[in-house]
Formats: sequence, C-alpha cells, structure tokens
Amino acid sequence: MPSKYLQRDFKPNTYHHIVNRGGFKQKIFRQLEDYQVFLDILRYYLRYPNLSPLSRLSHLKLEKANKSKKQLSKPYTLQAYCLMPNHFHLLLFQKKSSPTLTNLMQKITVTYAMYFQYKYQHSGALFQGRFRSIKVSSDQQLLYLTKYIHLNPQKTVGTVPTDYLYSSLKDYLLLNKNLKDWLYSKTILNKFYPNSPNPQKDYLAFLTNTKDDSQLKTILKSKTLE
Repeated sequence: MPSKYLQRDFKPNTYHHIVNRGGFKQKIFRQLEDYQVFLDILRYYLRYPNLSPLSRLSHLKLEKANKSKKQLSKPYTLQAYCLMPNHFHLLLFQKKSSPTLTNLMQKITVTYAMYFQYKYQHSGALFQGRFRSIKVSSDQQLLYLTKYIHLNPQKTVGTVPTDYLYSSLKDYLLLNKNLKDWLYSKTILNKFYPNSPNPQKDYLAFLTNTKDDSQLKTILKSKTLE
C-alpha cells in the first residue's frame, strides 16, 4: 500500500501540505539566487496555470506579456510557504477539480531542476522522489500547519523568524511593502480572526505562544520533516 504521504486526493475545496526535499538531504538552494528563482517559478505557474511548462527559464520574462491575457479563475491557490536549504513547504488550496496540484508540482520541480542542473552542472535527480502531500482534515490542523511552516527557520524556541526572507510570514504580518498577488495570506487570517481589528497582532501572538506546542505533533499528523 502506498505511503499516506504519496496518496493523492486533490478534490475541490481542500487544503494540502506539500513537501519535497533534496535527494540524500542535499541542498536544493545553495545561493540566494536559487531561492528567488524558485519563487519566480512558483509565481509564474500560480499566475498562469493553463500555460504550457517552460522549456527555458528565460521564458519567465514573457510574464509581462502574458498579463494581458485573460486568466480563468484559479484552480489552486497558495496559502503559505517556506523554503529551507534542503527542502520546501507549501500550503495549497485545491479550488477546482482540474488541473490538480500534481500538475502544478510537476511543472515547478521539473523547471527548477533544469535551472539547478544547468547552473551547478548537477547530474542525477535533484529531489528525493515524488513530492509528499497530506490533505488537511480540520481547521485546527490548518491553523497549526501555518505555524509549523512559518516557524521552520526558528533557531530559538519562543522566537519568531520575522526576518527570514523565504517564507510567507512577512506577508502574513504585513512586513513586506509589496504584497504578493499570488499569495493568499489573508484567507487564513480572515478565517481565524474575522472580527479582529488587528489580525496580524493576533496571529503573531499565536506564533509566540509556546503553551500549545506540546500538542503540535499530535495536531500535525502530516508532519514529514524535522
């Protein structure tokens, strides 16, 4: 029977925690440019889900031209993310039945692998295999999942890595001057703090609260990486 992490159940209106890491725990982001290229690729496919996969990264510059094209309602949306040196976390919402998150992840990982292999003359597979995914089963799990993702770069318990550049936390807390139109951070805040005058403050308090962290592993049964 396939591992529960490899079973795909991308039905409409479901949230999914998706993870992939480098083969043999190797770094998939070696330089700052690598993080940015991955985000550029992620943004491109989120904005234009119906376009064909890129054959060359230079095609990313065509994005401005593609903005003039009418885009149908998005089949999936990004709710949170974090890129770490040897792995990445994505929290995605499958909104429509097709294309699925499998299609999205294939495009992202293949395109990034082409970039990485060309830049570093890397041979062989970059990632450890098929991406892992778990369907979120409750609102409580969804909220704690964002906490787990955003605290991934945490170095000291009780601190919040608000200065980390390669996660969605700064967008959640409105610390970025330019908000990403391909990241739906307000979805989570509006869902859990609908009547709050300052949902960013409430969410930050939730992140810094360590009293509930003993429950984190139980709530996040989907946890796949340390």
